[in-house]
Amino acid sequence: MANQPWVICYQAWKAETPMPSNKEKPYLATDNHNNLFAGRQFSRETKGNFSLFVLGEQGVAKRQEIESKNKQKGDATRKRNDLQKAAFKDIDNLSSFIALSPTESYEELNQKIELLRNEYVKLSKQQKNAAIIQQRKECGILEWHNNLSVAIIKLNDTLQSSLKSHHQEAQQKLIVHIKTNFSENQNAENWIRQGLDQNNSKTCQFCGQILNPEALALLEVYRQSFDTAYDEHDKRIHQELKVIQAMFIKDRISSLRISIESNKAAVMSYPELLEDNQDIKVFDEKINSFSIQLDDLFSRWERLITDSNSEINSAINKKLASPHRPVDNLQFDLLLQSNTEINEIIDSYNSIIAHINSIFHVFKASVLDDTIENRLSEIERNGKIEKQKLKRIELSEQCENYNDFDSTVKKLKEEIPKLEEDLEAEQSQFLDKFFGRLNNFFKLFGSHDFQLEKGLDTKGYKPIYYLKVKFNGHEISEKNLERVFSESDRRALALSVFWAGIDGLSDEEKKNCIVILDDPVTSFDNHRISMVYQELVKLSDNIRQIILLSHFEQGVTYFLNTYRYNKPVKLLSIERKVNSSDIYVEEIENFIKTNHEKVAHNIFCFVQGLTNAHNAGDLRIFLEIEINLRFAKQLLGINEQTLSDRIDKLKEIGAISETTTSEAHQWRKTLNPAHHIWIGNDIEDQRQTATQFMNFIYYKLTPL
Repeated sequence: MANQPWVICYQAWKAETPMPSNKEKPYLATDNHNNLFAGRQFSRETKGNFSLFVLGEQGVAKRQEIESKNKQKGDATRKRNDLQKAAFKDIDNLSSFIALSPTESYEELNQKIELLRNEYVKLSKQQKNAAIIQQRKECGILEWHNNLSVAIIKLNDTLQSSLKSHHQEAQQKLIVHIKTNFSENQNAENWIRQGLDQNNSKTCQFCGQILNPEALALLEVYRQSFDTAYDEHDKRIHQELKVIQAMFIKDRISSLRISIESNKAAVMSYPELLEDNQDIKVFDEKINSFSIQLDDLFSRWERLITDSNSEINSAINKKLASPHRPVDNLQFDLLLQSNTEINEIIDSYNSIIAHINSIFHVFKASVLDDTIENRLSEIERNGKIEKQKLKRIELSEQCENYNDFDSTVKKLKEEIPKLEEDLEAEQSQFLDKFFGRLNNFFKLFGSHDFQLEKGLDTKGYKPIYYLKVKFNGHEISEKNLERVFSESDRRALALSVFWAGIDGLSDEEKKNCIVILDDPVTSFDNHRISMVYQELVKLSDNIRQIILLSHFEQGVTYFLNTYRYNKPVKLLSIERKVNSSDIYVEEIENFIKTNHEKVAHNIFCFVQGLTNAHNAGDLRIFLEIEINLRFAKQLLGINEQTLSDRIDKLKEIGAISETTTSEAHQWRKTLNPAHHIWIGNDIEDQRQTATQFMNFIYYKLTPL
């Protein structure tokens, strides 16, 4: 906002603005006339306000001296701070740094820093290598999870298992029947069992003929042979053989080969040991030898297990064909021998791996040394100290300048308050100049018959200056002021006091000054308003910014119409809420529009769908005003009072056509405030009606 020369806040709430003291420059606010008058009289309080305002705004030699010293202090402070940011930004404790007094030369410090740096690099490398060594892998133990003996025992036990039925006679008959009537005996029992499940004991499941007694007797033999115990035995045999078969086909070799290769890589990751440690070399040769033996054993195992699985599958199929009959045991001598050899080599291999890992542990522990970390920390601390000394030598000139600036700031901080105390006792001599300016502005703002003079009130602990008023050369007592001063005079006097204070500022002070005015022209006559605005415009050329607060719409509109093109102005609208107020940026062109222009804008917003709110009577009034404006020349001297008569008169004098006359009457009736029939329609119908109406106004309602 400070870059906008003019800011106008419309509809601001009224607030009393206290008199600023001399310490509040360069930001000023106007004095409401209530700060000069208590009711319609001067009071001790208002005299004190006036005295403080006048004395606080004067520029005297001592004030200039104070300002000069303030500038010196500000310059010294800024230079000191800029120097601190530029030269000492990396210094944590500036006062300690400046207090340093190195005894070594610049070259000696550089040598010490270089030695520390080299030692740090060397130790860091050792520490880094130690960390890498700690992350190296160790060898893994081989695990030959082989339950071969258990699997062989379970397999042969299952193959040998049989079913001792209570119906041995039926089983014997079944065996005889199979030998007599079946060419292939192997799957005969399964075939018969499946047939029993499908038969209903009445008819043949294949041809449908009724079974004779002999056939039924044979079926009974079948059922006695394949009773519930047979089914349970059959189910158990199937389950056990499935589990056993999985035990034989399980891959036990692939993971071991991967582990062996991983261990070889782990040993190779310790080149320091392979180069210097004789034990590692011997152990490495041994595990390589064992790896070769294991590879041969694994290959032999894979061949044997393949052959064994073929024999196992054949025996299992035979058992499954007749689960209640025992099958001969299988022999796995070669496979068992291979299993034993693998176990022995793996045990020897793992023993060597344990020795290797033990050597790895000792090696890793040997490279860990807490003294490295402690020494690195010590080098860092010493390096910082030596660098601080070196930098202190490099910045010796900057340190001297900093001390000079800092001493100046401290000295001025003591001098300036004493000068300000002296100034308070000397300012009264500048009142005469102030009163000269005050009278000029009071007359300029329309109060021509008054003369304002300095009055002195010695009551209290210090003198107070106030206003003595003469009217046409006659002094007016304070009790009669209300009879002499009009409301405009009192407001003009308050504004003149303020204006005289601003006018007494130096050019530099004015450039930094923000002026805030609260309804300065309220209750003013037109000639006073014009003069105030003229002075405001003049003042804006010399000060930083003017902020005008007002709820006087006509006054703001008058100013904007006159000066909006001469000066950049920002218009703000303050709208009161329940417990607060909001500020909005107002478009100047919209603000200064006439009521008719605002109505047109509202109608267009409704037509374009930007809003759904509209006033039912706006269109009827808009029609009448547009006719009066558009045909002002034609209606000159015509005295018809009603809109209907004026429309007819325009047709009579040839200003509009018959068609335009008819449409104008139609719209007049439609928009008649007595009924507003079209308002009963829905919102889109209303919007369409408004659209057609505006088309008639701007495209058809035209002079011939």
